[in-house]
Amino acid sequence: MCAEIAPFCRRESKSMLYHETSANPLLLLQRQQLIRIKHAYLSMKIGQEGLSAQNVILIAHNESNKRLTLLQANELSVAKEKLLGRDVAIISHLDSQSKDEFDPLIIENQASMSTAAPILSEFLKKNRPRLESNALTLRMLILRTQLDEKKIASSALVEILRRFSLSLAVFSFTFLGCAYGIENGRTASKRSLGTALILTLTVLISYLMGKELKAYPFLATLAFLLPHPFIWAASTWRLRKIARGNAA
Repeated sequence: MCAEIAPFCRRESKSMLYHETSANPLLLLQRQQLIRIKHAYLSMKIGQEGLSAQNVILIAHNESNKRLTLLQANELSVAKEKLLGRDVAIISHLDSQSKDEFDPLIIENQASMSTAAPILSEFLKKNRPRLESNALTLRMLILRTQLDEKKIASSALVEILRRFSLSLAVFSFTFLGCAYGIENGRTASKRSLGTALILTLTVLISYLMGKELKAYPFLATLAFLLPHPFIWAASTWRLRKIARGNAA
């Protein structure tokens, strides 16, 4: 599950999102509005079922001329792979041929406009990151650990350790439940419940710390793997006490 099925589901979900937003760039704009894309300002009101948007204001950084570009539209809608706009205004720049002159400013006002929807999608996706390590198969991660680039190799190694830690957690939590779920007396021991809860939280907190320490492979390794031997030792000690008949 951790090594193959979960990465496969991540890749398929990203692929599905990519194709859906290619046909409807308004979905991509809505998503980027929620995550606050860098070097851009976006404000709009999404209409019914994400097929239209009102009061759209997009200010983006144009890498070709190192200037800002403004797009304002009262309404944008998608119909049959066409992006339709109403009352659209665009302000952009052209590169100046001389350093001593001002930049030519282009102002366009259109009562209506129509363009292919994938064009805007490709423009918005040009800086999208590649697949992260958590979407790669275990075989691909092992190959990445053999690369000369230290950053990529370290990221792949930490991801392998993360998946290995999740696999160990299945056994660790089962062992913990068996050991601290058995009671000798008629009343349940609050101490046993508290111990099991502390050990469970320790694994959870260490797992979250390991994800945050992905830039430090050694510390991430300790965070992912160290809590499991403590659970095994505590559970073994508990089962031995139960076998001797003196478990509290």
